Amino acid sequence: MKRLSTIIFICFWFVVNQAWSAEDWYMKSSGQLLVKNYSSSSQLENLFGFGVFLNGDYLERGGFSIGYNFNQTNYKSGLISGLKENNENILFLSGRANFNPDQIPGRLTLRLDGYVGDDATSFLVTVPTPGPMGGGSSQKTITVDDEFAVVSPMVSFLNYAKTFYADLGYAYSSYRSDDSGTDDINVSQWTPTLGFGFNQAYDWLQLRGYFIDLSTSNRVDTKETTSALEVKWTHWFSADAPLNLHNIRLTVITGERLYAVDSDACSLCNVPDLQTGLVSIGAEWKLNEQTNVLLQGGYESYEDMLLDEQYSSTYLYGYLSRNW
Repeated sequence: MKRLSTIIFICFWFVVNQAWSAEDWYMKSSGQLLVKNYSSSSQLENLFGFGVFLNGDYLERGGFSIGYNFNQTNYKSGLISGLKENNENILFLSGRANFNPDQIPGRLTLRLDGYVGDDATSFLVTVPTPGPMGGGSSQKTITVDDEFAVVSPMVSFLNYAKTFYADLGYAYSSYRSDDSGTDDINVSQWTPTLGFGFNQAYDWLQLRGYFIDLSTSNRVDTKETTSALEVKWTHWFSADAPLNLHNIRLTVITGERLYAVDSDACSLCNVPDLQTGLVSIGAEWKLNEQTNVLLQGGYESYEDMLLDEQYSSTYLYGYLSRNW
């Protein structure tokens, strides 16, 4: 785990420090909130999360991103397993470099993302206490900690007219637990992507495939290979749109994903349950020349293979960004 984390940091700094000076940087800071409620799950109750990000772009040559996400998942009370809550911390680092070769009609981008963090799951357990008449019992909280690291390189192409986009991404994830009863797991993911602009650049359609392979582990029972298709449509409005509406977006995911890495949202799905579908819709407003706000709601379906049950979640996501 330490070796993989070191590789992530070394590669990140190599990409960011490619002969860029300290001037002519364009910076953007952002914050996000996530509230999620689970339905038909025998264990999961709700989730609350927040994150902060800083992005820097150096003219057209490249840039970097750094971010932090925290998610707290609450379990239903009174579970026999004693599950109480899960606290997740994720540090995100990304560097990118742009190239404009004369041989191709567009821009190539090399990007490297890295994630490091931990999942701390709390259990409420009953322990015997000595005393007269056989003693008694008391409850205490114990915590099982997972550490993880993800490295994700990507190469992408965007033509000069901004009507065609393609990329190929790869992610290698490593999860290590201090619980002797839980197996470690390694995950490999490939994500080929195509994007098309149309309607005089007011609309964008993106198709991304997820092909994920997992090492054998008691975390996910027997499901070791998954695939899914993600379809995203975005429509932009003219400057005189009502309420300063900047764009609307629709996302649909069909198929199955496990431990997916989302390079657009810069997020990880660390829940060891099978995601079997997603539908979300969002709207973004341009408050002024520097500030944007996004609101998005969605529905997700899952399958817990260890418990052999299906459940769903509804969520609300908010995002505020400012250029400076």
